[in-house]
Amino acid sequence: RTVATRGRRGMMKYLRAERGVAVGGRAAFPSPAPTAAARARARPSLAPAAAASSSFSSPSSSSASEVEARKGELISALVGVGRGADAGLGKRAAIEEAQANLESVSGSAIDIKGALEGKWKLLYTTSLDLLPIFWFGMTNLTSVGDIYQQFDAPDENGKGSVKNIISAGLPPFLEDYSGLTLTVSASYEVVSPRQITLRFQEAEVGELALSDLGKTLLAPAILPRGFPNFRLMQLIQDFRASAPLATPFDSVTRNAVGNPTLLLTYLDDTLLIGRALPGGGIYMLEKEAEEEAKSESS
Repeated sequence: RTVATRGRRGMMKYLRAERGVAVGGRAAFPSPAPTAAARARARPSLAPAAAASSSFSSPSSSSASEVEARKGELISALVGVGRGADAGLGKRAAIEEAQANLESVSGSAIDIKGALEGKWKLLYTTSLDLLPIFWFGMTNLTSVGDIYQQFDAPDENGKGSVKNIISAGLPPFLEDYSGLTLTVSASYEVVSPRQITLRFQEAEVGELALSDLGKTLLAPAILPRGFPNFRLMQLIQDFRASAPLATPFDSVTRNAVGNPTLLLTYLDDTLLIGRALPGGGIYMLEKEAEEEAKSESS
């Protein structure tokens, strides 16, 4: 019996060894090394991760069509807000979201020297310097027309000039929305790829345009219109008054708090978005076509 038992045990060891079964916790024969194909199959694929990361493209890799789509969404959000005066909290939130979406795909580069020059028409603002003007215009005591910023190209030192132009009316004696023009002149300096500092210099009121009622009061149709009447109308229409905005305390103020700054968050050949510092008011402006700008300035 002992001999038979030992024979059966020896046969079982032999069969296990032939099948590569572990004996005493160790493999009877070492497993063959995995082939290159097996290693490739076992290696985790990075393709899905790469595909997932590519779906979140960086601003610099965003396509021009994506930027234009986001810009179109922002322009659509500005419809019916009265340049910001009629925008409630919900509408402001929608505009701010559309602005953030555009800025997130626009990239980091802004060409101030190449794109800033021109006449820009105000589309929307949150500035408390301008909104009260619009609100006052709703009282029928005055009317506020178009508002522009007209930039000259910066020179080799990054310095240039800018005019803030506001058209308004004083019914019933002056033309509605264009009865007079307020122009605030300033100089600017490019201090970084996205920042320009402003220094206001002079404010001027001019370009008065009499309404039909105003002309009638000055030169009634039932009376002969002689030279004095026309001379008076010409003097009114040619009237200009200006006042300097610089004061002896300007240098002290600039040293204490710095110059007013416009931080450009988006700029291309048709749209400008900037944030005023201090204050934080947002300005969105659309560039006028050259033909329109020339006809309005002439």
